Amino acid sequence: MKKRKIASAVLAVIFAASYISSCKSSEIQTVEPASDTVSTSGTSLTTELITIAGGDFGAVLYESAPVTAASAAPIPALTFDHTTSVSQDEPPDSDTVVSEKASESETTVQSPSVETTKAITTAPPPRETSPDMVIRETTAETTTAAATTTAETTKKTEAQTLAAPTVNYTGGSYAKNSYSSLNYAYVKAVWISYIELTSLYGKSESDFTASFGKMLDNCASLGINTVYVHARAFGDAYYYSDLFPFTKQLSGTLGSRTSYDPMKIMVSEAHKRKISFHAWINPLRLCVAGDMPSVSTDYPIGKWYNGAEKGTYIVNINGTYFLNPAYDEVRKLIGDNVREIVSKYDVDGIHIDDYFYPTTDVSFDSAAYSGSGYSSLGDFRVAKCNAMVKEIYTAAHECGSAMFGAAPQGNNYNNLNVLYADTKAWAKGGYIDYFAPQIYYGFENSGVPFAGNVDEWLSIVAGTNIKLYAGLAVYKIGNEDKWAGAGKYEWQNTTTMLKRQKEYADKAGCSGIALYSYNYLFSPSYCTSAMQTEISNLKPLMTE
Repeated sequence: MKKRKIASAVLAVIFAASYISSCKSSEIQTVEPASDTVSTSGTSLTTELITIAGGDFGAVLYESAPVTAASAAPIPALTFDHTTSVSQDEPPDSDTVVSEKASESETTVQSPSVETTKAITTAPPPRETSPDMVIRETTAETTTAAATTTAETTKKTEAQTLAAPTVNYTGGSYAKNSYSSLNYAYVKAVWISYIELTSLYGKSESDFTASFGKMLDNCASLGINTVYVHARAFGDAYYYSDLFPFTKQLSGTLGSRTSYDPMKIMVSEAHKRKISFHAWINPLRLCVAGDMPSVSTDYPIGKWYNGAEKGTYIVNINGTYFLNPAYDEVRKLIGDNVREIVSKYDVDGIHIDDYFYPTTDVSFDSAAYSGSGYSSLGDFRVAKCNAMVKEIYTAAHECGSAMFGAAPQGNNYNNLNVLYADTKAWAKGGYIDYFAPQIYYGFENSGVPFAGNVDEWLSIVAGTNIKLYAGLAVYKIGNEDKWAGAGKYEWQNTTTMLKRQKEYADKAGCSGIALYSYNYLFSPSYCTSAMQTEISNLKPLMTE
């Protein structure tokens, strides 16, 4: 694997280290995986008691009927009961740090080991459960759904277009894009991260166009119809932005633009091939501390870095700056980032992954929390993360027909208790169009087996119009899965993992799959012979 710039490598290691230092022991209990068939009739009220970051939310009453953003109450905090102990000495679902986040330093952080008394499954565009985690399956989650759906939320079956809800637009500077988005009833997607995009560094407009076009031709040859492409990875824009500095990954200097707008080219080339293009942003992550002084004060993050907001709106976590979603102004900036993209470019979707709160440490947002009136820090952070997700959803639909989706970790314990991302609440609140969870586990994973995790996610979206695409870990093929318990060698002892996972996901009721990532499918320096064999076995299912 070719190493990238030192700053990026350091960032990945720093980020992994921050998780190792911040994760603390908690009390958890997992939900019993749902059966293959999820009930789609009946409406009921369900109460759940949840515990997060040392504070109880108490019983939350919610109605399982579908809700729209216009009619929903503030998003409730919903998740599992947690009652067994967990030790998190490794970054939860840290595989994500491997590919998109840490591959430039060739650091391999595998998903933590899990011992269970009853095996269930789950996995992450790569993080997983924590090492030495003991999970005991004790309760089954009640899943109910509304018997009927409204015309407002009905989706077309092929090359679908999402109708934007009626909202009051408050930005004032972003025109509504009349483009009708291209999205498929069955999605075959791939992630193209900033790592893959660095292969386009320093190219002329014609060479950039040809090179990205070749990447898309490779995708099309495998039957891929959707790409999730980085548009903002480190508070830097892969497009002409008025809100964030242009990425140095393409130009060499942060804030210095190329002579052409790369986003226009990428979107155009995708649509020429009838490939749906989703702009992938990391809402909170900014650049490393060494780059922040070079960010112009023409941009909000530059003003905040040089002003009183440093340490509140933007916070340094082990050498990397992050936006703090506790503040209205920060969430508005994130929303306007989405408005800018959807308004200016004919994107088919906005996509976020699992970079939510960067730490469990209380110092990150102590100033905002101390005057918030919330009784627990976990409650406070979940509420702010929910508000951020609602803002992104509103912004995407307000300025065009783009879908909004997220690729959280497969492990919902980590999502809620470490990242403060309440995926159930987003589904029940109606503030997301699709999930592409990072289900980067084998069938034999002792703690979070693939089948059980797929079933769990299907139960989360049951009774809604939210689509579920199973995220699959191409990068694990042929490698030891260090923390998978009994499934430690599963990825080495098969040539049909991806094929079987797609078959299971399809049969269970998923609306597609997403593959992590482009390099492991097509780049000679990443795609090993074992991966090539797996891909050849998967291809007939992708191109039929």
